[in-house]
Amino acid sequence: MNNLKAMYFDSNVFIYALIYDYQLEDFKKSDYYLGCLKRGEIVGYTSTLTWDEVFYTIKKIYGFDKAIEASEVFLNLPNLKFINVDFIIILEAQKIIEESYIMPRDAIHIACAIKYCNGKILSNDEGFDSVNKVKRIF
Repeated sequence: MNNLKAMYFDSNVFIYALIYDYQLEDFKKSDYYLGCLKRGEIVGYTSTLTWDEVFYTIKKIYGFDKAIEASEVFLNLPNLKFINVDFIIILEAQKIIEESYIMPRDAIHIACAIKYCNGKILSNDEGFDSVNKVKRIF
């Protein structure tokens, strides 16, 4: 696998594509990167936690049935690899929290991005910018 093409997808990339208006800039960016993923121009990685975040957000806005539908689409995206959040990831996340004072879920996403994508993370969350080990792209 070519690590230059590996990108970590934060949950908001999927959420913007699912619930926001196509005229919004964040929707357009999400749609662009998801198109790159589908065409194999990017190998996408995301944490197994992302499934929960996507499901929860869609359920909160549109209800349980729509969340199930969205989850099925999400889980079947081509070229998207799921990272198990194991003890090694949690240990790295703990270090990130100690260094950057960010929340645990964000630290887990960052730890995954560092380990699998050379720190490249697709996200509109500016909170990631405070961590020197990652490069936020979006």
